[in-house]
Amino acid sequence: MSYPNYPNQPQPPNPSNTLSIVGIVLGCVAFIFCPPLFGIAGIVCGAIATSKGERLGKVALGVSIAGLVVGMILGFAIYQGMQGV
Repeated sequence: MSYPNYPNQPQPPNPSNTLSIVGIVLGCVAFIFCPPLFGIAGIVCGAIATSKGERLGKVALGVSIAGLVVGMILGFAIYQGMQGV
C-alpha cells in the first residue's frame, strides 16, 4: 500500500547519469590540471548526483575527492622539484 504524500518513501533510482559522468570527468581532469577548481566542481556534481539517486553518484564523488587530493599532492611535489628543495 502506497500513500502519495508520505515523506519517507524511498526514491526510485534516477535512470540518468549525466551529473555523475560530469563529476567523474571533472575528477579525472583534477588529477592533472587545476585540482582546486575541477576537484571541487566534481565533488559538487557528485554530491548532487548522489542526492538525486543517480547510480554512479558515489563513484563520481570518490573520483572527484581522489582527483582533488592526488592533484594537490602532485602539484606540490612538482613545485618543490622546480624550486630545487
